Amino acid sequence: MRKLIRCYFVILGIGPLYSNAQENPKFDDNFNLWNIQTGQQATVFVAKAYVRKQPNLKAAITDSLSTGNVVTITSPPFKGNIIKNFYAPWYEISYCEGGIKKTGFIWLGLLALGKQTASDGSQYIYGFERFTKSSNEQEQDHFSTAVKILDAKGDFLAEHAFPFAYLEQTFSQSKLLPAMGLQNVKQIIRIAFLGEACGIPSEYYYVAWTGQHLVDLPGRYAVSDAGVFYYDEKILFPSEHGKKNQVIYKYIEEGEVIDDNAKNPNFKVTKRTEAFQWNGLDFEKLPTFK
Repeated sequence: MRKLIRCYFVILGIGPLYSNAQENPKFDDNFNLWNIQTGQQATVFVAKAYVRKQPNLKAAITDSLSTGNVVTITSPPFKGNIIKNFYAPWYEISYCEGGIKKTGFIWLGLLALGKQTASDGSQYIYGFERFTKSSNEQEQDHFSTAVKILDAKGDFLAEHAFPFAYLEQTFSQSKLLPAMGLQNVKQIIRIAFLGEACGIPSEYYYVAWTGQHLVDLPGRYAVSDAGVFYYDEKILFPSEHGKKNQVIYKYIEEGEVIDDNAKNPNFKVTKRTEAFQWNGLDFEKLPTFK
């Protein structure tokens, strides 16, 4: 299970970056992680998504859609609701069912954040299940996030959940990668939550598909504050580094400004490397390596 204490770390003595306390997250009606525009298609993420007659929870339910169903966004956002412990807007949609075009309204949080389609037609979709408040001080409040894979016919194959501690990242991206030299892996999906402002981290999750299971791989994290510090991780897979077989390397670099020259700040830079052994089903961190 992924640890949720990243944003408590101290970078070269600078101190905690973020507080664990967080109210129910509210995604802006016009700009959010989904970045859906009028006329675009979107994919239903949850097992059952209700379509309503009007954009609110009191409106009558006119239909329900399932994971993988595709809808077209036909309106700008409408004022939203808090569902699954987070706020998101409503959209008017159109879709086809049995050859008949239908319309209605859907809450944004029921739709996938993104989708990737493999060459064999299988689909990787990811999104939020709900926002979860932490039960102890060792973990952050987080989104229970999941990757789901469907076959070419749209039938469910597997699902894998991981926690994502939302810290005002502004957009999300995903990309399908090949096996990258890892045995028993068919494909890897990389999911990124990216921050554009100083102090807002970018986090990359890698999930491998073995043909039977979706499995966590080591992730990557980066954050910086111009003129103060930076922290950056880089992941290299066996097909990229050409070193030890079935070993994933993580290269970590940290920098802290040690003078007051605003135009050309000098950084005190430290570097280290971590290594993880992949056994075809899971990975473990190596204590020492050459």
